[in-house]
Amino acid sequence: MCRGCCEYEVIRCKCPLQGAPVGYSVPCCRNARHECDPCIIHPGCSIFENCKRCNNGTWGPRDDFFVKGQYCAECRPGWSGGNCMTCGGVMRKRQGHLVLESYPTNARCEWTLQVNEPFTVELRFMMLSLEFDHSCRYDYVEVRDGDSINSRVIGRFCGNERPPPIQSTGNSLHILFVSDGYKNFDGLFAIFQENSACTSSPCLHDGTCILDSSHSYHCACLAGYTGMRCEHEKNCAIPPKPSHGDHFLVYGPNDTVEFSCNHSYALSGDARRTCLANGTWDAAQPICVRACREPKVSVLVRQKVLPPQVPFRKTPVHKFYSSTGLAKFFGPVGPTKGPPVLPRLPQGFHHLYSHIQYECTSPYFHHTGSTRRTCLKTGKWSGRHVSCTPVCGKLPNFDPQRPVDSHWPWLAAIYRFSGKYEEAQPQKEAGSWQLVCSGALLNQRSVVVAAHCVTELGKLHPLDVAKLRVVLGKHYRSDQQERKGLQHLRVSSITVHPNYDPLVLDSDLALLKLLDKARIGEHVLPICLPGAQDYETTPPRRAMVTGWSLIPDAGAGESERAHVGSVMLGDVVHCEQQYAQHGVPISVSENMLCGRQGPGASPSNICPAETGGVLVLPPTTSPNPASLLFPNPVQEWKLLGLVSFGYDSLDCNPELYTVYTQIGNFLDFLDGNMK
Repeated sequence: MCRGCCEYEVIRCKCPLQGAPVGYSVPCCRNARHECDPCIIHPGCSIFENCKRCNNGTWGPRDDFFVKGQYCAECRPGWSGGNCMTCGGVMRKRQGHLVLESYPTNARCEWTLQVNEPFTVELRFMMLSLEFDHSCRYDYVEVRDGDSINSRVIGRFCGNERPPPIQSTGNSLHILFVSDGYKNFDGLFAIFQENSACTSSPCLHDGTCILDSSHSYHCACLAGYTGMRCEHEKNCAIPPKPSHGDHFLVYGPNDTVEFSCNHSYALSGDARRTCLANGTWDAAQPICVRACREPKVSVLVRQKVLPPQVPFRKTPVHKFYSSTGLAKFFGPVGPTKGPPVLPRLPQGFHHLYSHIQYECTSPYFHHTGSTRRTCLKTGKWSGRHVSCTPVCGKLPNFDPQRPVDSHWPWLAAIYRFSGKYEEAQPQKEAGSWQLVCSGALLNQRSVVVAAHCVTELGKLHPLDVAKLRVVLGKHYRSDQQERKGLQHLRVSSITVHPNYDPLVLDSDLALLKLLDKARIGEHVLPICLPGAQDYETTPPRRAMVTGWSLIPDAGAGESERAHVGSVMLGDVVHCEQQYAQHGVPISVSENMLCGRQGPGASPSNICPAETGGVLVLPPTTSPNPASLLFPNPVQEWKLLGLVSFGYDSLDCNPELYTVYTQIGNFLDFLDGNMK
C-alpha cells in the first residue's frame, strides 16, 4: 500500500506519442522503495504502475481522488467507500453474492441479507479461507437468523471447511465477519437466494413446480400422474388419433388431450378431453369430417347459407336408359334415401354440398365473382372469389333539358390552403381554404386532376399534401347550403405524371391518393375510364364538361351549383389555326383534345377555360350524336379529359376552343398508381 503522500510533488500528464500536455496533474505517493509513483491512471496519460488497489471493487481513474479519496468506480455488493474498503450494509435482493478477498486485519463487517416476504433466505458458502481455530476466536464469520446482531446464532465458521447450506426461518439473515491483527487468508465467497415453496422440488414423478400469485405452488404433472404433488398414478390410456387428424398431450394438474384435423376437414365434437380421477376420459371421442371453411368476404357482400342438397342431374346416359326402358334392369338412377343426419361442425365450417348465395349490400356496388358457390367433395368451394366494387359512371336522374340540376357524383372539389398552416395545430392556422380546381373520382382512394392544379405555378414539384383537401358529394358550391352528405377527405400523396411539362402543359395530369376511403352512395360514385372507341370524332362527337366555378356567382348566392355545358370535340388542325389567328400560337400534342361549345348547344352556364373541370362522355344508344339528349341510364358515363387551358378572355365565346388533357393516353399511368 502507499506510504505517506508527496503533497507537493505532482506528475504532469502528457500524451504518450505527441507529448502534448493534457492539462492534468496527478499526485503521487511513495512506494516500498520510498520512490514517488503516480497514484492513478488518467485517460490520455502515459501508463504508470498503480500504487492504489481496489480489492473490493472495479478500478476507475478519477481526477479528484486525492481530494475526495475516490478511485474505485464501482464497489462489490456489501462494500462501499471511495476505496471500497468499507464493509457491511443491507442487501435487499432476490439473489446475490458476498465476496471478501484478502481481507484486512482488525476488521469488523456486518451485512443483513433480505428477500421478499414471505420467502426465506438460503445461504451457501462456495469458498471459505480464514485463520483456523477450534473455537473460531480470531478470524471468523458468524450467521444469525434475523436482521440484527441480537438475533439467534445459527453458526460461527472459520478455517477452510465450507459449512452446509444455511436456511433462515424468516426473510433475513445477519452476517458478521471479524478478523484480528495477526494475519489474513484468501477470504470467503458466498451466494444467497430467495427460497420459495418450489426450492425443495416438492413435485414427484418429474412434475414441474409452478409458483402461484399467493406464493403457494402447484405441480404440472406428466401424463399418467395427478394430485397436488403428482403423487397419484392414473390409468387413462391415451385415446386414439381421429382419422384425418392428430392429437397431443397437455401436461398440467389434469392431463388433457387436444385434437385437431387435417386440411379440408373440420372437428366434430369436443376439441379437448380430460383424464378423470377414476382413470377415464371425459366427453366423447371427436371425429374429423370433410368440410369447407367458409370463404372470407368483405362487409360489402351479403351472403345466405343454404343447407346441403345434391341436385340430381341427368346425363345423356341416364336419358338413354330412360328412353329405352333399360332403367328397370339397372335400378333407380336417382337418389332414394332420405337426408342423412349430419354431424355438428364448428363455427365457420360447412358440410359438403352446402351452398352460399352472394349479393352486394348496396345497389351502388357491382358484384364480381360467383353468385353461388358449392362446397365440393374435395373440401374446396366451387366458383370464384366474391367481391363488391363501386359501380362507375351511373347517373340515372340526368335530365338533358336541365343538366345544371344534375348531381354529378364523381365531381371532386379541390381546395388549397392559403396562408400559414400548422398541421399539428389546425385550430391555429392563419389563412383560408380556397377552391382551386375540379377533379374526378376514379375509385374510393383516387382522384384525378390536372397537374397544374396541384403544383406550384410553372413548376414540377407538387404542393404539400397538408395544404390540399378534397370534398366529395357537393351539390352546391357553398358548403353552408348542404352539410350532411359532404365528405371532406385528406390527401396522402400526389403523383404528377413524369412527362408533365408546365410550360406547354403537355401531360397535364396528376393523381391524388386519399388518406381515407370515400364513402360510396347515391351522391358519391366514381367515373368510368374510357376506351379507344370513345375518342372517335368522325362524325364529331359531343361530350359534357362540368366543374366548380373558382369565383362565387353573386347572383346565384348559396344556391350556385356545378357549372355544366355541352362540348363538341373538334379537329386538332382547326384548333391550332384558331389559336394562331388570335395571336396565341400553340401546338396541340397527341395527349390533348380540343373542344368548343359552338352554336345550337344544349343549355350551358360554363366557361371551361375559366372554370376548369372534367370532360365526360355520356352513354349513347346509337352512333347518332343526337342521342346525347336521350342517354341510356343503364350505360356508363366515361371520363374523356381534364380542362388544361384556354383563351384568357372574359366574354366566354362558345366558338373558342378549350384544350383538354386526353385521359385515354394515360390509362397505364392511372392503373399503376391507383393500386
